[in-house]
Amino acid sequence: MKKLIKALKNKNPKAQKQLFDLYAGYLYRICFRYMSNRELSEEVLSQAFLNIFNHIERTDITEEKPLKAWMKKIAINQSLMELRKNIRFADTLDLIEEIEESPLTTDEQLLEDDLIQMVLELPDGYRTVFSLYVIEGFTHEEIGKKLNISPGTSKSQLCKARRILKEKIIKTEISYEAVR
Repeated sequence: MKKLIKALKNKNPKAQKQLFDLYAGYLYRICFRYMSNRELSEEVLSQAFLNIFNHIERTDITEEKPLKAWMKKIAINQSLMELRKNIRFADTLDLIEEIEESPLTTDEQLLEDDLIQMVLELPDGYRTVFSLYVIEGFTHEEIGKKLNISPGTSKSQLCKARRILKEKIIKTEISYEAVR
């Protein structure tokens, strides 16, 4: 991996292709989690790799684990920049400051794919905050800075996303019960 990173810093096209082949699927899934659209996810992924290739020589990264974390951060940030350009995202964010925690419950029969699909079906703003908080582990303050919203708005968006997901899970559980 050290040789690959050194070659990347020297802008070696073969090394760039090798890195792309190794991590495109991983980074695509991150982009898709935010964009929920194949075409947009591919565009964001392409831009993320351009940023990676253009900025890697400025880093002091020499190991795989920090490289992977750095690339993940770039993919997330690129996805967020694309969402900021999207007017629907701005329209989705309302400034309701009330917070209502509603933990999700799942049934053993709820398939992972079903849950992933439910998250992807959330409105852009809810899905973005949910992904950043639950999946990526950012705080509401960090999310607020990334999305240019208040921490309270982030909390509200998370609460609403959880509420929608809870309703979808309950409906799914009911449909599983009907099949039995």
